[in-house]
Amino acid sequence: MAIKDKNYQQAYYDNEADANKQMSYVNAAAGALAIVIWILYLTKVFTIPDHFYIFIAVLFPIIAVIMFIPLFFVKTDKIRKPGYKYFILFSLLAVIAALNISIPKHSVLFWPFAILIANHYYNPTIGRVIYIVSLILMLICIYLGMFFGEFDENLFGGGVVLADGSIGTVETFEERLQLLRERVASGDNRYLKVLLFYYFPRAMIVSLFFMVSNLLNKRTYQLLDKEIKVHDEQEKAKTELGVAKEIQLNTLPDGILDSKDVEIVGELKAAKEVGGDLYDYLEIDEDHVAALIGDVSGKGVPAAMFMMKTITSFRDFASPKKTPSQILKEVNLAIHKGNKKSMFVTCFLAILNRKTGHLVYANAGHNPPIVGSNRNYRYLKCNPGFLLGCFDDAFIQDEETYLKPGESLTLYTDGITEARNESGDFFGEERLLEVFNKREYTCTIELHHSIKDEIASFVKEAPQSDDITFVTLRYQGGKYSFEEKFFDAKKENVKDMLDLINNFGEKHHFPEEFKNKLVIVGDELFSNIINHGYENNGGDIYVRLLFNIDKNEFVLTVIDRAIPFNQLEVNNPEVGSDAKAQSIGGLGIMIVKKIMTEYAYDRINDKNILVLKKSFDKTTD
Repeated sequence: MAIKDKNYQQAYYDNEADANKQMSYVNAAAGALAIVIWILYLTKVFTIPDHFYIFIAVLFPIIAVIMFIPLFFVKTDKIRKPGYKYFILFSLLAVIAALNISIPKHSVLFWPFAILIANHYYNPTIGRVIYIVSLILMLICIYLGMFFGEFDENLFGGGVVLADGSIGTVETFEERLQLLRERVASGDNRYLKVLLFYYFPRAMIVSLFFMVSNLLNKRTYQLLDKEIKVHDEQEKAKTELGVAKEIQLNTLPDGILDSKDVEIVGELKAAKEVGGDLYDYLEIDEDHVAALIGDVSGKGVPAAMFMMKTITSFRDFASPKKTPSQILKEVNLAIHKGNKKSMFVTCFLAILNRKTGHLVYANAGHNPPIVGSNRNYRYLKCNPGFLLGCFDDAFIQDEETYLKPGESLTLYTDGITEARNESGDFFGEERLLEVFNKREYTCTIELHHSIKDEIASFVKEAPQSDDITFVTLRYQGGKYSFEEKFFDAKKENVKDMLDLINNFGEKHHFPEEFKNKLVIVGDELFSNIINHGYENNGGDIYVRLLFNIDKNEFVLTVIDRAIPFNQLEVNNPEVGSDAKAQSIGGLGIMIVKKIMTEYAYDRINDKNILVLKKSFDKTTD
C-alpha cells in the first residue's frame, strides 16, 4: 500500500508497530499451544503414525521456539521494521499448518484465525495475502495429513475392515497409500472427493470469514484515514493559534521595565491559546511613564484581535501633552469604528511623574487597582467610568494622587478575583488584598510570584476559566545610579560581567570586601545560567546594577531566556557533603544567599528574572 502523506505514514506505521506488539503476544500463546500438543503427542494422548512420530517430536519444539522469538523484540525497534509483520503472521500460519497436518480433523477451525488477526494492521492487502496463502496451505496440509497425521475417517471414506470384521485404522505411509489405491480402484477416488467435499466447503467458510474481515479492514482503514485528517486539521489549527499567540505576546512589552525612578512588571496568562486581556507600558518622555491594562469582552481570536487594536491605538495616541482620559477617549473612537460585533474593552490608564510621584489616572469600567507599600496596601478610590468601544463618546474623567517612594500601583483583570476553585468559590478582592498585606515583599517580582502562588494554591486542579493579567508600577523615588548591559551566554564573557560589577562598586566606593563578595555572587549566578540554564548552547544574559544612594542599597537584576530555572530553590547542602551535593545550587548558592539579604525569582514571558538586594554601611566592610 503506497502512502504518500508523511503524517499518514507515521500514524500507519505507529499502528503497525502496535499491531506487531499485540501479534507477538498472540504468537507466544500459539507457541504455548504447540508445546501442549507436543506433550500430548509424547504421552500418546494423540496418536499419530510411527513414521511421523519422530518428525512431530522435533518439529513442534522448533515451532514453539519460533513463536516465542517475537516476545524478545516487543520493546525494541525491530517491531517497526516493515517486514516484521510477515515474519509474525507466517510464523502463526506455520503453527496452524503443523496442527492441520498432525490432527487434520481437529485443527481446520484455526485457518480463519490468521485472517482475523491480520485486521490489526488496518491494511486490506495484508489480509488478502494471508487469505490466499491460507487457502493454498490448507489444501496442501489436507493431503499431507492423509499420510502423516492422525487417522481421519472423513479423508479415507471410513475405517478399515480388519480380518476379524472390526473397524480399524492404518498408520504407516505404505498402508495408507495402498488403501487409497484400493479406494480409487473401487470407484471411490478419495483424492477428488477430499478436494470437492472436504476442502471446498472449508475453503468457502474461510472465504466467508475473509469477506467479512476484509470489509471490516477497509472500514477501519477509512476510519484511520478520517481520524488522521481530523488530527491534521486540529494540528493545523493549533499551529495557527500558536502563531497568533506568539504575535499577540510579541505585541506586549517584554515584561519588566526597570529604571532609576520606576519599576514596572507586567504579565499575561491566557486561558486559551490567545486571549482578550491586555497590558502595556511605555516611557512617554523623560519625566512620565504610562501603564495600561484592559480586558476585552469575549474570548479567543476575535478578542485577541480587538485587544491588539486597542494596544496599537493606545501607542498611537499616548503623548506627554495628553491626560489619561484624553488618551482613552481617542482610543475609544478608534476601536469603535468598524466594531460591527459590538465588542468592548474595560481599561485603566495611569501616568506617573517619576520625578515627583504625581500619579494621574482614568478608569474606563475596569477593576480598581491596589496601591500602597509593605503591609499598607489598599484599593485605590476611583470613578468606574464607561466601557470603551461601545459609543462614540466615553464618559471618563481624570483623577490624581501621589505615590511615596517605595509605593506601588498594581493593575489587574478580573481573571484574578474571579478565579474559581474546584468548589466554584471565587478568589475574590478581599483575598487578593490579603495576599498583598500578608508580608513584606523585597521587590515587584517577589510580589507577582506570591500572587501567582496564592492563586494556584486556591484553584488547585480547577481549569483556568479566564485570562489572568496584572501590572505593577512601583515608584522608586530617591537618588539612584544604575548601569545595564546584555551579554552573550558564553564562559569567556563571565569575566566581562564580573568586571561590570567590580567597576560599578569602585565607581560608588563600595567597601572592598563587599565588592569582592558581589563578584562571587555574580560568578556563581552567571556560571549556573550558562552551564545549566542554557546548557552551554548560548543565549543572552541581561545584567542590571542599581544603587540607591539614599539607602546605600545595591540591587542586582539578572534576566535570561533559558529553560525555567530558579537557582534559589536548590536546597543548601551540609558542609562536608560529597561533590555531587555541591553541584549546581550547592555551596555556591548557599554563599549567594548568605551574602545577599533579599532575593526573589519569577518566570515571566518565558524569561527567568532574578532580583537580589543588599544594604551596607560604607563606613565598614
